Amino acid sequence: MPIIKVRGVKMKRKTPQMTTTSQEIQHSFRVLFIWFAFLMSLAVVGVVGVQLVHQRQAESIELLGSLKRSIIDDRPDWEQWRKNSTINTQNTYVKVNDRTRNIPTKFYSHGTKTFLKAKQIHLPFFRALTYVDGYGFMYYRSGSKLGIMSQIWLSLNPVVNVLLSVIIVVFSLFLLSLLFGWYFISSTAKRLTQPISQLSQTARDQSKSELEYETLLPVPKSPMEVKQLTTSFNELLTSINYKNQQEKTFISNAAHELRTPIAAIRGHIQLVQRHGRDHPEIVDRSIQFINNESARMQTLVNDLLALSRADRGDVKLDYIDLTSLLNETVEEQRAVLKQTINVNIPTKTVVYANADNVQQILSALLDNAGKYSPADSQITVALSQHGSQYSLSVQNTGPSIPDNQKDQIFERFYRGDQAHNHQVSGTGLGLSIVKQLAELNHIQITVTDLKPQGSRFNLLFNNPENQN
Repeated sequence: MPIIKVRGVKMKRKTPQMTTTSQEIQHSFRVLFIWFAFLMSLAVVGVVGVQLVHQRQAESIELLGSLKRSIIDDRPDWEQWRKNSTINTQNTYVKVNDRTRNIPTKFYSHGTKTFLKAKQIHLPFFRALTYVDGYGFMYYRSGSKLGIMSQIWLSLNPVVNVLLSVIIVVFSLFLLSLLFGWYFISSTAKRLTQPISQLSQTARDQSKSELEYETLLPVPKSPMEVKQLTTSFNELLTSINYKNQQEKTFISNAAHELRTPIAAIRGHIQLVQRHGRDHPEIVDRSIQFINNESARMQTLVNDLLALSRADRGDVKLDYIDLTSLLNETVEEQRAVLKQTINVNIPTKTVVYANADNVQQILSALLDNAGKYSPADSQITVALSQHGSQYSLSVQNTGPSIPDNQKDQIFERFYRGDQAHNHQVSGTGLGLSIVKQLAELNHIQITVTDLKPQGSRFNLLFNNPENQN
């Protein structure tokens, strides 16, 4: 944990605590649920409270109206009103001040005089609401008619009691909903993130095992995102495993190809050391053998380096003159190959590729044709156009390639039966390099048979139109 010095005092800096996806989901939904439940509870209590207050307000208006209707011949019939009124004298108080007489007269309902003697506190923002000591909150309303002033105080205690009951019920439901929601959100979050957790755990277990990506991860049926992620991850594992196996095979074959000439060279060196003085004739033969094997090793190393560069995939493409490149490469191979090379190409052809790669591909195909064709045969290089595409073919009259080997010939260190039977020299990497370079240059390569015998390697340049 990092340590911070503050005025000579060492303080430990708190490392931010990592949270899981499940915890993040639970936290977000809990906060949202609490706010939603709180606002809903507040709304219910508010609506009920407002409705109850409006009800008391309507009662006060009706009561005040009945007092006004009791005025007959400009005189309030107080006694008659009191007999016919259904007011609850325990929570409603009425005072009538008749100022139309020579001597003002005041009428009080039962308990009103005692009520008015109590201490009253007027609320500053709600003039109609008053708190009376010993009576609680009261709703006040007044009105006058023909000089007769009527005042009414209605107790809000029933409203407060109902409102408290509503608050208790709503709060209880809020707590129950909170507990249920807490459990539901937690279980839902764990259920949604369980496939991800299992995927992560399985990946960690496989990273510690020695299976080397051979075991695929279990694919859940839901949710769809995790299913797609697992499927993509398995495809990645399959690709890694395939490349890993290729690398193992490649290293094993490369070691074998290098081990064979090295062992042979060491054998001839030991032969010369032991018997060179007594049998001088074996020295020249051994030196020639060592020279041939060392040249073969040099070719193998060069091919391995070329294949390594091709594997890196760092290729710059550009528009190149394919015709000039073909003519130059063919002239170089004519000086090496015994076969006759016939060329059938247009005067100028422009394609989008890497010049060095294309020259290396053509050289490898011509070298391969020279190895498997009779010395007095012909090798044909032809270039034709099909719309915006150009097809380059290299054909020979050597043995045809069986259909079941047409894909295998591009594998690293693969050498067919014809190569072994006729002791054809080579490293088995030439066509692998051709395949890799063709893919880097977006060139399609195929192999077809010729009649009565022979093979044709076709390169299809699928390029955009030349922009000049």
